[in-house]
Amino acid sequence: MRYLILMDELRQSRPWIGVVVLALLSAIMIWSPRISRGWRRVVMRIAGFAFLGIATLAGAMFGLFAGFDQPRQHFVAISPDDSSVALLSHSEFRHGAATEVTVAPHGCCTRFIAYRYVGDGDDGTGPKSMQWLDDKHLKIEYVRDTSSTIQDCVSKIADIVVICAPRSEHLP
Repeated sequence: MRYLILMDELRQSRPWIGVVVLALLSAIMIWSPRISRGWRRVVMRIAGFAFLGIATLAGAMFGLFAGFDQPRQHFVAISPDDSSVALLSHSEFRHGAATEVTVAPHGCCTRFIAYRYVGDGDDGTGPKSMQWLDDKHLKIEYVRDTSSTIQDCVSKIADIVVICAPRSEHLP
């Protein structure tokens, strides 16, 4: 379960990781330890300051846009024999939502995406929309959104059968 949450958080933090890598690259270019004094070092420092400015601007833009979104919600469902875990991650944006159900069958180091939704509306998923029927059957209920960009549900993951059940209304 912790592995699924960690991987989900890393997937959501990709822009921040890119900004940090760009800032570190610019710091190395500004420092330029192996280049002797001369025009090459000056050019490398100018490029480093340019990259630092781009990293600062990108960080400010990501911070501005990410600051208005609600935090990501996580709901966990564990199979009856405790061998498999399903994690529902839901984010609501200003004009849409994104949901992903990740399944980790038998172990900590493999994960598969069973359901993915990205769209302008809402797919009505929540803590009650995902349940294990038995050790090999996971049921995911969602509201069909015809205006969505992506709404996919996989029917089989490893040895787990995923039952995708569209609903007509939201769960209470």
